[in-house]
Amino acid sequence: MTKAPAARHRARPRLDGAVLRLGDREIPLLSGALHYWRLPPEHWRDALRQLKALGLPIVETYAPWGVHEVPRTGGEGVDFDFGAKDPRKDLGAFLDLAAEEELLVFLRPGPHINAELTGFGLPSRVLEDPEVQARSPRGNPVVLYFPPRMFAVPSHASEAYREQAGEWYEALAAIVAPRLYPEGPVVLLQVDNELGFFFRSGPYCQDYHDDAVALWHSFLDERHGGLEGVAAAHRRTYGSWAEASPPSSFDASLEGDARAGELVRQTDWAAFAEHLHSGFLRHLRARLGRAGLGGVPTTHNVSIGEGGAPISVPGLAAEVDLVGLDYYHAAREHRAIKRRTLYMAGTVSAPWAPELGVGAPAWFTPLSHHDSLTTAMTACAYGLRGFNLYMAVDRDRWFGAPIDATGRPRAEATDWRRLIAALQETGFHSLQRRVRVALEWPREYQRLTRATHLLGAVSPAILEAAGGSPIDLCRGDALGFEQPIQLAWWEDLARVAEALTAANIPYVYVDSEAPDARFEGYDVIFSPSYELASPRRFERLARLAAAGVHVVFGPRLPHLDETLRPHAHPAPGGAAPTTVRDAMAHALVADWIDRRSLARPYATMPPVETCVHATPDGEDRVLFVMNPGAAREAEIALPRPTVARDVIRGESLSGESTLRVPLDDGACRMFVLEVERRKAPRARRGRS
Repeated sequence: MTKAPAARHRARPRLDGAVLRLGDREIPLLSGALHYWRLPPEHWRDALRQLKALGLPIVETYAPWGVHEVPRTGGEGVDFDFGAKDPRKDLGAFLDLAAEEELLVFLRPGPHINAELTGFGLPSRVLEDPEVQARSPRGNPVVLYFPPRMFAVPSHASEAYREQAGEWYEALAAIVAPRLYPEGPVVLLQVDNELGFFFRSGPYCQDYHDDAVALWHSFLDERHGGLEGVAAAHRRTYGSWAEASPPSSFDASLEGDARAGELVRQTDWAAFAEHLHSGFLRHLRARLGRAGLGGVPTTHNVSIGEGGAPISVPGLAAEVDLVGLDYYHAAREHRAIKRRTLYMAGTVSAPWAPELGVGAPAWFTPLSHHDSLTTAMTACAYGLRGFNLYMAVDRDRWFGAPIDATGRPRAEATDWRRLIAALQETGFHSLQRRVRVALEWPREYQRLTRATHLLGAVSPAILEAAGGSPIDLCRGDALGFEQPIQLAWWEDLARVAEALTAANIPYVYVDSEAPDARFEGYDVIFSPSYELASPRRFERLARLAAAGVHVVFGPRLPHLDETLRPHAHPAPGGAAPTTVRDAMAHALVADWIDRRSLARPYATMPPVETCVHATPDGEDRVLFVMNPGAAREAEIALPRPTVARDVIRGESLSGESTLRVPLDDGACRMFVLEVERRKAPRARRGRS
């Protein structure tokens, strides 16, 4: 296999929203996973060709550290096998073959990759190193109980782990650096995988590693302005940094000022977890650059359960070029797919799924072809602009991919080919779902939720991934406030979201720590608010109100900052706070419709939901019709006579003012829209 020819006259790749720009080429973020080291090399070409036949311009693969690292022959230390001994491990040959087949490559070198590998693809010697292992409050290694065998997880703060990961990057660079675009096919690099303490993310599971505690102290120093400021915020006496230890339990017996200090300490700990993960990502990206693997865009993927995870999507997005969410859902999980996608659509510039599950591991919830395809279309309906089919090609410890392990397409490949063709035909990556209402996702309340989780090692992220919500199994007491804020923010957002859905009004969620630009362009913004709030959040709301945005907050105007000290928050637009109850939420939305003349495009009756996507110049191009309930038919209001072609079934429906769409239970249908152009009647010839 020969290496791709050099092409130094071509520009480095760059991300522009949901596309890769390679000079004058525009490549949508559509890819499929193929694990080269799990397939005999004689099947690589057929698998790549079938992946390309699906319409995917990019192949994705992990490069697993633990697979390539081998003991050094005749002495201490390690070497790396990139095909010299085992042809399955010939990463260079695989990349060259992808280039021959005119495919680009999205490479994911970890260090952690999961991929259902023992130890998540990390070498055993690394996992067994005491200097690497994350620590519990008692100083014990933190063990992950995950098939096929439990293992001690690394600490993201460990200097030993960071240094060894850097050495892996340097070994990898010998193979990959010469094959970065434009010299080779590699156009995208992922930095680590599914950050979040390896799913062991209960508030007191980890990380009490010495290096993590040192970073905790640095974080507090910067956050509160020295040890004296930390002591004042925590309402404690700290004679030294050693006394400012991380919390290992929640003391609910405290009252008054002591309880306020305890809450600040707990939410500091929750914020520190986000800081630790963003800093780890920043460190690894720098190590990639030092190893010679810079110059192409970088990404990171967030696993399901992100609402309860100890990570900040805006924080991660500040460190890499692109952050996306993984999707592994049954079709019945419509509400979760919708909420997660609307959060990404509001919070980041390019909503993307680095792992869109097609099938699943053998020990995962069984997912059918219907589940995977419905999840993909539902996520696209609410704003997903690209995805990586994981897996596109089958392999061990997996079922359900559209291409089998020998490179032959299965029957399910036809539907994926049709969906991807429709996304390409319509330029879906550049379409817009017109949204005029934003619901703010207050991060200070999310941290309070994580801090008050009760179930120990079973983290809120795991509960959310299993079908719950981040507020499940949190403390239910008010903690000295008027109501349990840790529960109320989620419930109030849900009430407003349900009222908007019932009224057929499109909306998104925007994380309160997203860049200010993500809050621009809306007519209405709703922001839950209680006794405490981030001053920065309320100052921004005030600026938006002054610029003409209808800002609604409540149930009260905050009077405390995040350290629970008195703070005079501005009332956005001079408005009074609004109490949200079920009936009030519907009345609020009705008021927004009247006040701002909010359009209800392609409206229908619940439980059916619709989403329309338009070209930048305003032409309606794609319509999604979703049936999360048991409706048999939807009657959809049309703005003009329209023909709608189903991208999977191929059938066309048409209507003058309404479109009648037959539906199955739990279905999602995607239609390409065309304005119906009727021929004018031929004029009669008359005498002159």
